[in-house]
Amino acid sequence: MYRTSRPVTEIKGAAYIARDGRNGNCMVAKEPETSVPPLPIQIKVSAPDWNLGELPQGDATKTFTNSAEQLCFTYTGTAVGGKLFVINAGSANGVSGNRYRLKHVEDPTQTVPYKVTLDSGTAKLSLPNGSNTALALNSSGKTCFAPTFETSVGGRVKDGDYVDTLTFTVVTKT
Repeated sequence: MYRTSRPVTEIKGAAYIARDGRNGNCMVAKEPETSVPPLPIQIKVSAPDWNLGELPQGDATKTFTNSAEQLCFTYTGTAVGGKLFVINAGSANGVSGNRYRLKHVEDPTQTVPYKVTLDSGTAKLSLPNGSNTALALNSSGKTCFAPTFETSVGGRVKDGDYVDTLTFTVVTKT
């Protein structure tokens, strides 16, 4: 159709478009008039292999304070501002009585219960985190924790090597 008058323009709305940073795709807000979409949060974890060494019978603790032995999370500082995070860890050997278990390499019926306390210098967190306790991450873009392992070696536990693997999760508190 041909018009001799001015062009007609119709405004239908707007969209916020932001690269999500994970796979190069763009994120589009379906209803941009209601709110700006939150920044995506990418958290990278650095966890060393902790060697508890020879464990004495009874209850004992071992703290790793050297920076190379700390559990660290790195992220964009602006993305975590004003948010609380729940940090937890799953164990390859499972949890019993709210404690993880080290298992004997050759005899998995032999276990040593343990728990971990993470200390960032401003906050402490006990793992397993069954109560979903949340904490803030540093706005600097990096938060590191010195871990303290609390073990309980029973009198009937065999000598030998004991292992476990922890898988850390970090989620925003809702």
